[in-house]
Amino acid sequence: MKIGIFYLDGVEIKETAEELANFFRKRNIKVFLNEELKSAKPDKDTVIISLGGDGTFLKASHLGVEMGVPVLGINLGNLGFLTDVEARDVFNAAEELLKGDFFIEKRAILKGLRLGEGGKEDTFFAVNDFVLVRSIRERMMFAEIFVNGMRAGKFRSDGIVIATPTGSTAYALSLGAPIITPSASVYELVFIAPHKLSARPVIFSGEDHLSLRILSKEPISFQRDGEEVLKLKMFDRVTFEKADRELCVVHLKKKNFFDVLNKKFGWGE
Repeated sequence: MKIGIFYLDGVEIKETAEELANFFRKRNIKVFLNEELKSAKPDKDTVIISLGGDGTFLKASHLGVEMGVPVLGINLGNLGFLTDVEARDVFNAAEELLKGDFFIEKRAILKGLRLGEGGKEDTFFAVNDFVLVRSIRERMMFAEIFVNGMRAGKFRSDGIVIATPTGSTAYALSLGAPIITPSASVYELVFIAPHKLSARPVIFSGEDHLSLRILSKEPISFQRDGEEVLKLKMFDRVTFEKADRELCVVHLKKKNFFDVLNKKFGWGE
């Protein structure tokens, strides 16, 4: 087995990462920390451990998707909705991992493709969501939407969110969109402050292809999992679809998604 440990800045988190790394090294397990992960050659038993909150887990997940290895989230942040283990259980979780006492849940992610001038293409993958947001100088974002090559309509709003099932409990949820169970092979489109109240969220199947043509005069911020990746210009086209790769999440026991909703969000009693 090989273990990757990923964390962001923070003295306490760094100390925990080093203690965890020593824990595995004493058991003759090869460990890769942060930047070392990029040069690591994963095998079928490699696992990335994310130390931090949900933001850290998202960054670690991108590494996991790229490397084709599963990710275990340990919550050293605040909410920790995406993470599976609390801080007090770090070393118990490490023991269970070595025993093989875990299962892997596969989650759909999204691929976004920008088609710019001269046929230039930019491809991105999102674990949570893609977000398009108007500039401060633009009163509203204006875009034309196509589904499976067929025109769906033109829409004015402050922006648009295209979310995975994992991302349905993030930005999309705050906009009034439905919660989607993690195992569902779907994704959703949600408008941010739409000009028309009839512009409600839409859920697409994993086989559907969504395309947006930008009609705004000012540049539009194109974001992937909370980070801007580029600016979109007038007449740029972006397409979205379920990616042909998946995020694999490590769970140390049978996890009830609704228990997490109740504990973290107070969804039920």
